[in-house]
Amino acid sequence: METIPLLSTAIGLLVTGSATILGGTKWMLGRVEHRTDARFAGVSARFAEVSARFDRMDTRFDRMDARLDRMDARMDRTDARSTTLEESLVGLKLDLARFEARTDERFIAVGETLSEIKTSVARLEGPQPPFLIARG
Repeated sequence: METIPLLSTAIGLLVTGSATILGGTKWMLGRVEHRTDARFAGVSARFAEVSARFDRMDTRFDRMDARLDRMDARMDRTDARSTTLEESLVGLKLDLARFEARTDERFIAVGETLSEIKTSVARLEGPQPPFLIARG
């Protein structure tokens, strides 16, 4: 009969020890879970910061792309204007060459007319002595 109280005490100690161990394990698991959740919250916040930073970079790159597109359009307009100006410059050069040719023809005609006038005046004045220094 003495074995029953001894057996019940042993069972009580075993149950108490098991409950203590299980309680401590539960407390440790709760603490690990809390720390893990805190770390995941920190990592999640860090990922949110990185995601926001990438969004800002995407926005910045979009603005840079838009600026480059505007610059490309401006360069295309400048190239078109340059081509138009080159064509008009070629036309002006041709017009200038024609004008110079007509002016040269007119100068030649004026020179011929002056030669004819000199010849006519010389005929009207009559023969001149070859070494006439002064007319009187």
